[in-house]
Amino acid sequence: MVGNIANFTKIDLLRCLLRIEKPVSRVFLSKSLELGEGTIRSILDILKERGYLESNNIGHYLSKKGKSITKKIKDDAHIKKIAGISLFSNKKIVTIQIKNPAKPINIVALRDEAVKNGAEGALILKYDKKIRFYDPGYKANLSEIENKLKVSKNDLVIVAYADSYKLAEYGAIAAAISINNHLADIINKLK
Repeated sequence: MVGNIANFTKIDLLRCLLRIEKPVSRVFLSKSLELGEGTIRSILDILKERGYLESNNIGHYLSKKGKSITKKIKDDAHIKKIAGISLFSNKKIVTIQIKNPAKPINIVALRDEAVKNGAEGALILKYDKKIRFYDPGYKANLSEIENKLKVSKNDLVIVAYADSYKLAEYGAIAAAISINNHLADIINKLK
């Protein structure tokens, strides 16, 4: 007998972990992650099997191991939905800030990785006194983005946009994984 094909990715496992800060329901996760409840059930089963989650009658919550891994993720990267950016009218925007990226930055490869994973496009920015493009040839007023983020010196900021937050988030996370070894190691342990 052939079973159902998994309808989620490693990125969905990570997205789910990062949504759980207090006990939450499958319904909350389904809406928040834009995934079906059956898919959420499968994701939760995997995360519980790996020891990252526990459940009770109140909901699903992070185990000690889950808290430890999400803290490590948040120490390296900060993911945020932002709205009201005139540069991307009518698009959903997700940013991911990476603190002091260790690898050399190939902005074309990062943008391609974001697009390959669902985003319509992505800007790759850096912060050094103010937020600006990695490629000095591009000029645009980025103050709207900077005002919505808490950036620090040497932060890399990936701004992914799409018609849905889900696709923008996939793109931003995929690009971040490609330049952050620690994040890549964590996501590879999830599945």
